[in-house]
Amino acid sequence: MPEVRLIDSDGAQLGVVKTFEALRRAQEQNLDLVEVSPLASPPVCKIVDFGHLIYQQNKQKQTDRKKQKAGEIKGIRLSYNMGKHDIELRIKQASKFLLKGHKVKVEMILRGRQKAHPEHVKEVFDEFKNSLELPVISDQPLKRMGHKMIMVLTAAKK
Repeated sequence: MPEVRLIDSDGAQLGVVKTFEALRRAQEQNLDLVEVSPLASPPVCKIVDFGHLIYQQNKQKQTDRKKQKAGEIKGIRLSYNMGKHDIELRIKQASKFLLKGHKVKVEMILRGRQKAHPEHVKEVFDEFKNSLELPVISDQPLKRMGHKMIMVLTAAKK
């Protein structure tokens, strides 16, 4: 790499210079020569304080993580012989979660002879899914995990 495009510590472009010249200028300012874009032709280098650059990048990553919306999974638990009013409450709860942009994990724990009637469980889950106030997509279709039946729902994009 005999030549590089050089950027000053202030962000001003100094043009294409020889690599040793770029290193000399960086040393004169007691700063580092950092290759910013190695794939460019010629490669782009910047005169900066490397420690400060790393610090700024880490700080930016932290603020990006804070701003990132956590895709929380909220849980709703149904039971095999659940009353109509209880199911309505769970539907309202799930609808609130979906409106806020969360995923909803709906689960039912089966005990004893209930495990022998998966068709009834499927009916309860389908009724629950169809009764929700907004259209939903099944991220994870109804599946059995040991003594539990689980389904994960998200709000459908409009």
